[in-house]
Amino acid sequence: MSSIDITDNTNTEQNKGLRDSKERVSQFSYIKTAACFAIVLLHCFNNARVYHMEGLTDGQITTAFAACASLMWAVPCFLMVTGALLLDRDRVIPLSKLFGKYIKRMLIALVVFTAIFTVIRHDPAAGTSIASEFAEGLFLNHCMAYLWYLYMMLAIYLLMPLIKAIVNRLTDRQLGILAAVLLLICSILPLASYLGVDAALYIPTWIVYGVYLIIGFLLYRHNMDWRIAAVLLVICTITLPLITVKLAPTEIDASGLTAYNSPLVVMQSAAVFSLMLRIKNKAGRLIENIDRCSFGIYLIHMIFIRLTMKELGFDPFDYGFAGFIITAVVFFAASFAITYGLKKFRLFSFL
Repeated sequence: MSSIDITDNTNTEQNKGLRDSKERVSQFSYIKTAACFAIVLLHCFNNARVYHMEGLTDGQITTAFAACASLMWAVPCFLMVTGALLLDRDRVIPLSKLFGKYIKRMLIALVVFTAIFTVIRHDPAAGTSIASEFAEGLFLNHCMAYLWYLYMMLAIYLLMPLIKAIVNRLTDRQLGILAAVLLLICSILPLASYLGVDAALYIPTWIVYGVYLIIGFLLYRHNMDWRIAAVLLVICTITLPLITVKLAPTEIDASGLTAYNSPLVVMQSAAVFSLMLRIKNKAGRLIENIDRCSFGIYLIHMIFIRLTMKELGFDPFDYGFAGFIITAVVFFAASFAITYGLKKFRLFSFL
């Protein structure tokens, strides 16, 4: 079966050596390492809140929400790295590689980790079989909420031929306009509900995940001024948790202001990505290895969180903010060590 390119061939030969090189972009390794740890820390806060809700004070619950709100840049940064790499106009992605590598990897991860958490969660007294719980978890994502990322990436990869076709045919300026219009519709207009107004024009907010790909592609080619990025980062990182704290005593739902499509999260994520692109130092072996293991860390760390916080009753809130930092570091390091070992011995190669 012949491969089908989903990109144009402009300057293909000139850039072939670059694309075929196994050398990683150091800035991307730094970004993915920071984002990966941020995700582990975010999940520590969120799951400690979920698993110990009844024993927490209102202040502790609000703190958990605020901490999560300030860490929402992590997943978008992963998407922006993906966009910067895969949307490169000179990068050729045959359909055989798209389905045989990227999509296959997501499907295997979904099956394996849905199976793992089905076993962990199974209660024989419930009267349902493990097989039925596994099927429900796999097809309805009723197993573990954090696996949503895999379903989202499946959609991204399935749409990749279309996204690349659009990127290849538009100029960078046109792409910027497209991203701005999509953000207006899926990020700005939904805020009208906080004013008691229903926006007449609506696009599902999950469109923002595709926009993050375009933002990453554009920022990698035309990075914003570091002073603008720094100001955006400070303002958004202060405002996001502050909104959570201010709205906590009210009946107003803050999720629309702190979700992935929130303008504040979009600006914060772009600022983090932009500033880390300016790192000059080459990534060392440890950072590069964490980069290579980041997918496995994402998948495995939740096993530690579930077993310790849910099954064993461990509550980081008992140890204050330091307890969350130490817990995240331990879970991050353990997940990295397991992933590195499995990859070293070529086991669970999809990690």
